[in-house]
Amino acid sequence: MTELALVLDGEAPVRKKEVERGNKVLVTPLYGVRGERAMCYHVSIDGCNILLDCGWTDAFDVEMLKPLEAIAKDVDAVLISHPDTAHLGALPYAFGKLGMNCKVYATLPVHKMGQMYMYDHFLTRQDQEDFQETFSLDDVDKAFAAFVPVKYQQLSMLRGKGEGISVMAYAAGHTLGGAMWKIGKDAEDIIYAVDYNVRKERHLNGATFDSIHRPALLITDASSVEREVPKSTVPRDTKLVDTILSSLRMNGNVLIPIDPAGRVLELILLLEEKWQQRQLGSYQIVLLTNVAYNTLDFAKSHLEWMGDLVTSAFERRRENPFNTKFITICHTMDELKALPPGPKVVLASFGSLEAGPARHLFAEWAGDKSNLVVLTGQPEEGSLMEEVVRVSSKPAAKKNVKFTLSRRVPLEGEELATHESTRKADKSKKEEEKKPEHVSVEEEMVDIKPVEPVEPEEPEPMDVLFGVTTVGSTAEADLRRRETLTEGFTPIMTQHGPMFADEVWDPVMTDYGQEIDIELFMRTSQQASGRMVPELAKEPSTMFEDPSVEMIEEQQLVEAAQEAEEDEEIPTKLVSEAVEVSVKATILTIDFEGKADGQSVRTLIEQAAPRQIVLVHGNAKETKLLKDQLVLTLPGVDIYTPNAGKTVECTSSMATYKIRLSDALFQKAKMRDMSGYRVGWVNGIVGKALEEGGAPMLLPMSTLSTKADAGALVTTTSNEMAIMKRAAAQPGSVFLGDLRLVDFRQALAQEGITAEFSGGVLVCADGRVTIRKDSDEKLVIEGALSQDFFEIRQILYSQYQIL
Repeated sequence: MTELALVLDGEAPVRKKEVERGNKVLVTPLYGVRGERAMCYHVSIDGCNILLDCGWTDAFDVEMLKPLEAIAKDVDAVLISHPDTAHLGALPYAFGKLGMNCKVYATLPVHKMGQMYMYDHFLTRQDQEDFQETFSLDDVDKAFAAFVPVKYQQLSMLRGKGEGISVMAYAAGHTLGGAMWKIGKDAEDIIYAVDYNVRKERHLNGATFDSIHRPALLITDASSVEREVPKSTVPRDTKLVDTILSSLRMNGNVLIPIDPAGRVLELILLLEEKWQQRQLGSYQIVLLTNVAYNTLDFAKSHLEWMGDLVTSAFERRRENPFNTKFITICHTMDELKALPPGPKVVLASFGSLEAGPARHLFAEWAGDKSNLVVLTGQPEEGSLMEEVVRVSSKPAAKKNVKFTLSRRVPLEGEELATHESTRKADKSKKEEEKKPEHVSVEEEMVDIKPVEPVEPEEPEPMDVLFGVTTVGSTAEADLRRRETLTEGFTPIMTQHGPMFADEVWDPVMTDYGQEIDIELFMRTSQQASGRMVPELAKEPSTMFEDPSVEMIEEQQLVEAAQEAEEDEEIPTKLVSEAVEVSVKATILTIDFEGKADGQSVRTLIEQAAPRQIVLVHGNAKETKLLKDQLVLTLPGVDIYTPNAGKTVECTSSMATYKIRLSDALFQKAKMRDMSGYRVGWVNGIVGKALEEGGAPMLLPMSTLSTKADAGALVTTTSNEMAIMKRAAAQPGSVFLGDLRLVDFRQALAQEGITAEFSGGVLVCADGRVTIRKDSDEKLVIEGALSQDFFEIRQILYSQYQIL
């Protein structure tokens, strides 16, 4: 903390500069408000453009990304909170088609799991439509190559326009690696927290706001404000498993549409646990996605990102919960059909039923009343899942769902013949285009000549000893010595030299040094006596092989293999058909999204105590409800609910100054550790900057020693003596920390002092001392001056850092 008493600009005193505003912060929701599932929010901090999430829906409607297209090239950084489509689905399109080119910050699991999401999307869509125009696998790789994987609470500094801005991820729960983000600049923080979960689950711990206090701005979602979560998940889990078993025992199949690499991990652990407890090995559980193996393999090897239940089981018993016993992995519908017959539980992508094997299995199984379809999340607007949820509450006669199924089928007859003729024509055309290139390469090869052996005129004794008489020697041991024993160091400028093998030689070492190669001395003795080592008795033409020939031959082999694969690939075409399904299967909707309930959302926001709030993501009703509740519990806080495309200015009114501490002043400061910072109180005078454009220097109070200095002060008041007294005054004590009365009650209990709450007041020592909070910054302790009073006050002081 710094008290400013004097401001000088160069040599002349000027009026004190007042900074009326802090960092300029503009927030614009591109989409993801008023009930839209995909999220993307643009935050500008003093001209640095940061994108908070870059999501899409499973429908992949390009029109939805028009707002993103307008700013994609100007984005300086992207922060991703979760690995699902709603948070990062638009990244491949943005990097591949919109020209986005910046760093993307996310935790390692979000990076890897998100990549699996997008791979699965492409492979699934490409099987059902021509999806290359939307994005390709190259676009996916390009987007994820820009990722900067971070750990929780790892400080990362932005560059370029973001100079001076830091970002840090905090655990959010909900998905593996899910993050809440803290964006910091100067003394202000911006918190971005969406889709978090405070409840501990089988594979994740819950989110906490313990490290977040009084941010300048909180951007959070209102989608969970009406969510009610029971105190225990046991009834939910029991209901799910019992309903599944009732369908399996009727010889029915169970379809659970899931996303390929997100909440599916919690479902897998639940089913594994229940199958183990109830000994249900006769019923098959199938994980059916294009990336099923990769998802489980990644989960097995990244237990450190998971919750206490997983890590403690591994540390104590070396049990990896993702070494599943009852899960069968399938990547295609053909693999599923090849499994032994019998009732199955199939977890298939995608959860929205917009594409993938889940859509095909729904069309096949929904018409059988013995089957079961389990929907574990909120449906996307306009998706097949939303339609299924809508008709599930209707009478049986009206449970009809119409949708389109697309798939690829092999070409036959005239279509196959036409395709083959076209392919052959294209192949001939490519060969004609390549032919001049091969001729030019061959012509160039004529000029490449092997280097003639160089004979030393008078070999040195060491040359004779080791038998290194020519550069042409190719013995392995000789090649290693050639660098130091070859005569002459000037290259022949008129000749092309071949490329020598670049080998890494690791000598065999023992406790006594390098192991002796006996054959080396045998070869040396043979060469010294005039006998030629068989390795060196080669024709000169074979001593040097032109590497360019090998490279061309290698390339020809690769091209041949690619052509062979193209020849073996069966040509296909897309076939679409309109399907109408009478839904007779049981539809079970269960909340398995892993998000915080409404009460927890309000509690965490109140605990964070932000100075400004922007509510996003919820529908109109949810947003209004949460705003009305926060207005009552957080009086004086600015709460914004912008529509898509509307910008709100959230610039802080807190004035910030950049100054440089003089060494003399810094040495006098008593620094304390506080929330990762070193905090101290100094009293000084602001003098001129040491360099032009630099920060002014804060000098010790002794600098202000003459009456002439006092007369140089020009401020908003005309009383210079008052300013002098203010500058010379000693500061009072400053208490740093955030004490909750609940925590203080526990501290008193540890010292053997009883305390109880009564009307919001903490009553201590049988009523002799009371403690209450008058405001966020004022704590009042009252009581008779007794031993209890001073003891309780001392315990209270120990909860703070005092400057």
